[in-house]
Amino acid sequence: MRVNPFAVLAAFAADWNRLAPVLDPAARRSLRGRLTELRSLIANGAAVSDRESAAGRAVDGVLGSLPADEAARLRHEGGTARFAGASAATLEPGFQGYSAIDLCLLVLDDNPMVGPDLGPIRDRLLAEPSTPWHLAADPRLIVLSDRNGRKSLPLFQFEAGAMPRQPRQTWRPWRPWRIVLEVNTLLGADRDPWGAADWWLSRTTWWEGTPAALLGGGRDTELRGAAEALVAPDGE
Repeated sequence: MRVNPFAVLAAFAADWNRLAPVLDPAARRSLRGRLTELRSLIANGAAVSDRESAAGRAVDGVLGSLPADEAARLRHEGGTARFAGASAATLEPGFQGYSAIDLCLLVLDDNPMVGPDLGPIRDRLLAEPSTPWHLAADPRLIVLSDRNGRKSLPLFQFEAGAMPRQPRQTWRPWRPWRIVLEVNTLLGADRDPWGAADWWLSRTTWWEGTPAALLGGGRDTELRGAAEALVAPDGE
C-alpha cells in the first residue's frame, strides 16, 4: 500500500496537540527545517516530484521521532488516504480536513488557525484588506500570517486618512487608531491576534455591523466598553 506523505503530515497536524510533546528539541529542529523546505517548494510551484520528495523527507523525520505505535498509526492513515498527486496532494485537506500546510503553520508559525473549524476563519480574516507587516509597526497592532508565513497588518487598524491610496515600494508609518491600540491591548492581540481580529471584523450582538465599521464614528467609548466587558472576569 502506497503511503501518501501529505496525508501522513496532515494526520500529524490533526493530532498535533497530543503528539507535539513527544518530540524532543532535536526532532523539532529537524522537522522545522524539512517543513520550511516543503512550504517553499509548494509556494514556488515546484515540480510535483520535488514536493513529494520533500514531504517524504518530512514524514521520515516525523515517524522516526515518534513511538513505534504512533508511527504505525500515522503510516496506516497515510496509506488509507487516496494518493491524489500533483496539487491536490499538497494543497487539499489530506486527513479529516487537515492538510500538510496546516502542519507547516503549527510548527513554523505557531499558528493555531488550522483544520476544518479554524482554517476557514483564518482564510476569512486574511481576505480582509491588509498591508505587509514591517518591523517598525507598533507592537500593539494585530499581525496575521498567511499559509506561506507572510505577515500582514489588517488595514482597519489605521485611520482612513493614513491608508495608502496605491501600493508603495517602501513602508510608511501610517497612523493607527488610538482606540484600536487600546482595545488590542485589552484583547491581548499580542498573544491571540486571530481572536482579536475576529472580534473587530465579525458582526456582534452589540451593534448592527462590525466593531471595525464604527472606527472614526465617535463610538470609542462603546468599543472600549465592549472589549472590557468581554475580558472582565465573570460577575464584574
